[in-house]
Amino acid sequence: MKVQLKWFQGRRKSLLYAAGGAIVVGALIAVVSLARGGVPAFGQSFAIGVVDMQRALDGHPRKAASERALQEFFQAKQREFAERSKGMTAEQRQLLDRELQQQFLVKRQELLGGLDKEIRATVEEIARGEGVSVVLERSVVLFGGVDLTDKVIRRVTGK
Repeated sequence: MKVQLKWFQGRRKSLLYAAGGAIVVGALIAVVSLARGGVPAFGQSFAIGVVDMQRALDGHPRKAASERALQEFFQAKQREFAERSKGMTAEQRQLLDRELQQQFLVKRQELLGGLDKEIRATVEEIARGEGVSVVLERSVVLFGGVDLTDKVIRRVTGK
């Protein structure tokens, strides 16, 4: 009888430790969820938004000017290549081409990257206002979701 009692007491301690650990883990999950601000708790629903980023970029009022500037930059780099590559070996021309392509990519990021950042900030702002928890690019969503694209375009264009 004493042996059975000791065995039960040992098991009881293990069960108490397990229950205490579960309570601590549950409390930790609750604290993390609350600290993240707005993360739905278990059982609550959340809205998923979608945005067609290409359409939003196309609707940006500064896109046409940025593309014109990028096209002019590209043409200037083509002229620079034609002028500098005279008398170069094939390997030297290839290195020059890579260098000018890199400059073009940097310029592209400079001109269009700012528009992308502005659109993404607008998406976040609208999603928060609409109570949308997650926003995905339209092209990765087969069905459903709250389409925020028109609201983003209106906000960016000021209309």
